[in-house]
Amino acid sequence: MKKIRKILASPIVTVAAFALAVGLLLFSSVGGARAALTFFSETYTSDIEMSEIGVGLVENGALTTGALLADMLPETDGVREALKPGKHYTEELKVRNTGSIDQYVRVNIHKYWMEPAADGKEKKAQDLSPELIQLWLNGTKLDGADAAKTALAGNGWLFDDTASTPERMVLYYSRPIQAASEETGAAAGESSLFTDHLAIDGAVAKVTEKMPVEGKPGSFRITYVYNDYEFCLDVKVDAVQDHNAEDAILSAWGRKVTVAEDGTLSLD
Repeated sequence: MKKIRKILASPIVTVAAFALAVGLLLFSSVGGARAALTFFSETYTSDIEMSEIGVGLVENGALTTGALLADMLPETDGVREALKPGKHYTEELKVRNTGSIDQYVRVNIHKYWMEPAADGKEKKAQDLSPELIQLWLNGTKLDGADAAKTALAGNGWLFDDTASTPERMVLYYSRPIQAASEETGAAAGESSLFTDHLAIDGAVAKVTEKMPVEGKPGSFRITYVYNDYEFCLDVKVDAVQDHNAEDAILSAWGRKVTVAEDGTLSLD
C-alpha cells in the first residue's frame, strides 16, 4: 500500500504569482500611457515530499524560483519602462523535470484582476474580464478557440476543455518529460513552450473621464476604466511519474487519460 501511495502521489508546486498595477495617466493630447509596476511572488510545496518527482518552471531560458516577469519591462538609468497596453512582451514558459524519474506534467494557469486596495485590503475584481490578460504562442492568442488548441498541440500540449474557463487554463503535456541521467550524462528533459508572449489588451485604455490640466493649455488628465487595478497571473505545475500513469493521473488529478504504447498521452 505504501508503494501504491508513492506511485499515485503528486507533489505540487505553485511556481509564481505576480501583479502589475495598471495606473494609466495621459498628459497632453499626444502624451503616452504610463503604468506603475509592482509584483509579488509566493512559492509553496505540497505536504508530500518525494525526491524522485520534481518539476520546475523555466522562464525565458532560466529555471525560476521567484516572481515571473521581473525583467519583462526594460530599465534605463534605473527607471523601468512604462507598461504599454497592446504591446507583446516576451514570456517564454516551459516545464523542466527536476526529479530523478520520467514524469507527466500538468499546468494550471489562472488570470484575474484585483481591485485597488481599500483600507489596506485587496479584493478580487468580479466585473473585469480575465480575457484582457492575453497569453500567446506562435502568433496565436491562447483563448480556448480551435486555433489556440491547434497551436498548443503543435508544441505537444493538450488543452483540457472540461476544466478550463476564461479565468483558468489547464494544459497537459502529451509526452513524459525525461529525467537527467548520471549514467549517460543526459541533461534533464524539458517540455516545449506553452506560451511565448504576454500582452494586456488595449481595451484597458477605455477612457472614463477627460479633464483639462489647470495652467497647461492643451493638456488633459485622463482617467481610464482600469486605473489602479492589478492583473495577476498564477502558474502552477504538478507531476506524476510515468509508471502506471493512467491510474496515477486519475487518482491525483481526477482526469481520465489514455497512454499509448509509445508513451503519448491523450485526454478521454
